[in-house]
Amino acid sequence: MSHEDISAVKKKSEDHEKRKVKKKRKRGLFWLVVLLLILLLALGGIGWGTGWFSGEGKSNSDNSGTADSTPDRAVTVDSQPEEDSSSEPERTPVKLKVSGSVYIYNDMVRTLEQLKTDFSVLDKSTVIIEVQDDNAVANAIQGIHDLLSELGLSYSDIQLNMTTTAPDSSSQAETTTTTTAPLV
Repeated sequence: MSHEDISAVKKKSEDHEKRKVKKKRKRGLFWLVVLLLILLLALGGIGWGTGWFSGEGKSNSDNSGTADSTPDRAVTVDSQPEEDSSSEPERTPVKLKVSGSVYIYNDMVRTLEQLKTDFSVLDKSTVIIEVQDDNAVANAIQGIHDLLSELGLSYSDIQLNMTTTAPDSSSQAETTTTTTAPLV
């Protein structure tokens, strides 16, 4: 046999192997499809699509699944409006940070007079000023409280940093006190 005859036989052998692999793949795909069909028929036979998995349940009456069928059970929900939500509307917080004797509002250092101008345009019924105490001086806190009371704005005090003698100084305690200034 010559070299050409050997390569032709080798090529035929490779083609034959490729055809065998394709047939195996087709047979495997065929059995997979058959298995899926059997599975779908089995699930359909036990009630899939007839209410078992849709949350409606099965009914013994003739008109199951229709809008005019009567339910087996009735659920009554007694809803009473909360007194807190109806008596006072939810307020939008406006943050004001007091650090030492410095007032920081909208990322800018402000004086009490500038804050008076800024806060005088706010709606008293829809906002609450969150006074964030970051190791503030007592006079600075008292000054902002007086200003907010004068303007008739509600405020809450939030303690950002507390000096502690505990060994773990990385934890920060937060205290909130809400005060409503009398309306003028």
